[in-house]
Amino acid sequence: MVRLRRPKNRAALRARARRPQRRGGGGWFTVTVTVIVLVGVIGTVLAAGLFSDSDPAAAGPSPPTAENPSGDHWHAALGAYVCGEWLPNPAEFETAADRPGIRTGLHTHGDGFIHIHPFYSSEGLDNATLGRFLENGGWSASSDELSLWAGPSADPTKTRWKDGDRCPDENGNPGKGQPGRVVFEVNCKPESSDPGDHRLADQEVLTIAFVAQGQDVGPPPNAQAAPDNDGAAAAPIDRKSCRPSAANNPGLPQTSTVPTTVPTTQP
Repeated sequence: MVRLRRPKNRAALRARARRPQRRGGGGWFTVTVTVIVLVGVIGTVLAAGLFSDSDPAAAGPSPPTAENPSGDHWHAALGAYVCGEWLPNPAEFETAADRPGIRTGLHTHGDGFIHIHPFYSSEGLDNATLGRFLENGGWSASSDELSLWAGPSADPTKTRWKDGDRCPDENGNPGKGQPGRVVFEVNCKPESSDPGDHRLADQEVLTIAFVAQGQDVGPPPNAQAAPDNDGAAAAPIDRKSCRPSAANNPGLPQTSTVPTTVPTTQP
């Protein structure tokens, strides 16, 4: 015999049937969609900044400014002297070693000169340093260590030198000579500052060296040369004053520094 349900039970069943069903995972779905949207927006912004600055055609050379009225390329002579021997000029490069394919406005044409015309804020103003140029080429310099592009003829594979290392002796035996130290000169005058921090300026002569105590360095061989003409007038360095000729960049004062008008987005 089938029992009839009590009225209160029937009422409870009707109330339960009218109750809306819960949708499982609604909160997680909302969070997931929000995260996807945010990632997409951030990725778009970053990509726009990266490609707009890494495109050489978009960046271009710095235009004429109050500090650089002619818009010329600037030049600083650079020489490296190790254990009594001037090294060959660093090889030409126009893209940064740590950023393949990205043009750099701090480069060299293998002529013994740093060519200075920043493309990006990351290499302009206070960032336009000797250290940044060397980094672009795959090298480095500090107050107690050098990592260079070549070694002396008696020890050609030794390109890293730190204070206390020994030069080759007079017979050319590597590591058997006098201990040396890092020396940095600007316009033939010794500097106590870290060469990597030196802010590049137009019309200057830079020497990074590893020499025995008291050894004279002097101006680099390219003091009588001229930078490759890549849009600017070129003239030899004035060896007597250890300064490049002002004719390298007509109209620029001797105290000029890197242009202020450079793109603000870093590569």
